[in-house]
Amino acid sequence: MRKFRNAGFFCTLLVIVCVACFAQRPRPDYQQNIIKTANWTVSSASSLPDGAILFTPTEIVPYYSNLAAIGLTRNRTYYPQVKAWMQWYISHLNYPDKWGLYCTTYDYNVSGTVETPTGDADSTDSYAATFLSLAWAYWRTGDPDAQAYIRTLSYQLDCIGGVIVQTQQNNGLTWAKPDYQIQYLMDNSEVYHGLRDVAGLFQEAFGNTKARDWYNSHADAVSNGIETALWDSVHNNYLTYAGAPRSRWHKWYPDATAQLFPVLNGVISDSSPRTKHLYNTFNRYWPRWDQLKFPDPFPWALVSGAAALMGDAPRVNTYIRKIENKYVNAGFPYPWYCAEAGWFIRVNHYMLGKRPL
Repeated sequence: MRKFRNAGFFCTLLVIVCVACFAQRPRPDYQQNIIKTANWTVSSASSLPDGAILFTPTEIVPYYSNLAAIGLTRNRTYYPQVKAWMQWYISHLNYPDKWGLYCTTYDYNVSGTVETPTGDADSTDSYAATFLSLAWAYWRTGDPDAQAYIRTLSYQLDCIGGVIVQTQQNNGLTWAKPDYQIQYLMDNSEVYHGLRDVAGLFQEAFGNTKARDWYNSHADAVSNGIETALWDSVHNNYLTYAGAPRSRWHKWYPDATAQLFPVLNGVISDSSPRTKHLYNTFNRYWPRWDQLKFPDPFPWALVSGAAALMGDAPRVNTYIRKIENKYVNAGFPYPWYCAEAGWFIRVNHYMLGKRPL
């Protein structure tokens, strides 16, 4: 009996010591992560002299570049790169594009210093929406030069907002693009965010309440569409697109990861019972996502963004340390790319107590 009592005592002591060690483990160096990741993003590894932010050394995908630039707005050192990217985007708007829309952007192939449009894009709705969110993020820095530049873009921002409105359907949701008429949860969550952001810009930057109300009304329609056409009340989660089969939690992408997009983009509150249910279910099916244990080579930094919004600091910190070891300290090898950098910067910034995400 004494042997077992002693064994129990030492096991208890070991648990106490391990818990104490874990509790005293230093938090990640958020500020250094921001600096190192941003430096990589603006370096020749990920940016071109004309302001373009690269997806790969031979490709520009403006959607990814927008997400990268939003991250760069979190540190004033990188405001020049944000403006340079926005100028690139504005100078590459189509008037019109192959679909008859004005103010879309195509993807570009890169060879040396030559950038050639592909004549296509993965979407029109998310490209436009994320640029509008970038413009809002740049405005909200409060930087005088940033705000002065945004004030020169009233026409372009309205035109880019029109890209979204022109593919919005009677149910409130947007098509991915005119020749790909799928109404995705991920896209429409970003569209909702972008419409709210451009409404804020027309209010604050231009004092245009008519445009503000116009875009807010379209954001309301998107929100209603997500609730009515994409929320699956039978299975208590979202469809990945309007008319899709039920979402399967054991399928990482798009089914499980798509469930996080409404909270990431403010469609639903991070404190709502629905959000808590979705996040808890996500973790039940993917309990080791913070250790990159999911069937995808990309690191999915945006998942840690959802965790940060949910106040799940232990998982966020575990994830950040994993990214530090695998990517930050290794010079950001592929499949790290610019959009991951943007989200990673935002998450570290949020963990420093800065808002919003």
